[in-house]
Amino acid sequence: MNWNKQTSLAQQGTRDKEIWIREENGKTAKFPVEIYMGKKTNLLKLKKNIVESIQKQVSYYQDSRTKLYNQSEMENVNCCMVCGTDSNDTSDATTIYGANYVQCNHCSHVYVIKRPAPKAIHNFYLNDITYAATYTDRSAAESRLNSIAVPWANWMIDVFEQQHGRKPKSVLDVGSGAGHFVEACRRMGIQADGVELSESSREFSQEIWGIRLDGRDFTEVVEDYKGYDIVTFWGLLEHTPNPGQILKAAFDVVSASDAGMVISKLPRWNSLSSAIQKLVPETVIRHLDPMGHIMAFSDASAAELYTRNGFAPVAAWYYGMDIYETFMQIGHKTSSFDPLIQTGDLQVELQQAIDEVRFADGLTLVGVPIV
Repeated sequence: MNWNKQTSLAQQGTRDKEIWIREENGKTAKFPVEIYMGKKTNLLKLKKNIVESIQKQVSYYQDSRTKLYNQSEMENVNCCMVCGTDSNDTSDATTIYGANYVQCNHCSHVYVIKRPAPKAIHNFYLNDITYAATYTDRSAAESRLNSIAVPWANWMIDVFEQQHGRKPKSVLDVGSGAGHFVEACRRMGIQADGVELSESSREFSQEIWGIRLDGRDFTEVVEDYKGYDIVTFWGLLEHTPNPGQILKAAFDVVSASDAGMVISKLPRWNSLSSAIQKLVPETVIRHLDPMGHIMAFSDASAAELYTRNGFAPVAAWYYGMDIYETFMQIGHKTSSFDPLIQTGDLQVELQQAIDEVRFADGLTLVGVPIV
């Protein structure tokens, strides 16, 4: 199995068209993909007490992740969770806080080869202070909604209309967190619901937005949502030991619509953030955090995960936090965070350049059911 791209050598700007090509056993499948690049966001405006927060997080991540990856109840990952290739057929990628990332030699997917047991992972996401919703400030919630969730929703509508010729009627957001995206969609007149396991996140959503999120396992409630136009995963699949099972459940939901679509925001291995973190693995607090992301995707492994679970890739959006990450790591190395906190506008433009050459640490991939 092999994935390739046909793309312009003279690409300029924030839009492009590519052909993604899958070849296996003499058979070829081609997928036209609309390419979007960049999402200009001044990250410093979304963060308070940046330096103090970073330093506290580094200490917490070093202690908590190292402890998690040195406990007695660990399990070996026997095969790639995208293509099923035996984990012996991998190459070492990097090690962070005792977590060994390897890269599948078949589909190029990157994953932690030995990890805490599923129960420990589940409890971590329900209780960890980084992932549990602790927001209480309505103005901060509005700021996050307008800076992050609204651009996601606008882009989703644009992509859906290009594919299906109408605005989406219904959206199910799986791994909803505190409900920002669900609220953004509802304000745009779309029926939107969310699934979220964290009780504290659901409480926040109810308190701030008046939205009651579903606390059940998504794979067990497919029948309740069959026929929704879109299922979204804004940063979920990389947390789970079974991304294929979750995508299959999404297929069962959206294939019952006359215009189905799935959208997943995924961490990319081939990125500037991965490059800098491989050099300074002792100060990682995002991206290759081995509890935040127990896997990272290449474009090939993301496309392979989609096609194996019934979806044709049709659009890809590249944007990330690579410049913020690089300046943050320079701050750790030099004991001076001035370059980070004094260059907000510069970071925005530099990140745009990184996004446009597709070296960003984030990929949002859109798929439609294969018929």
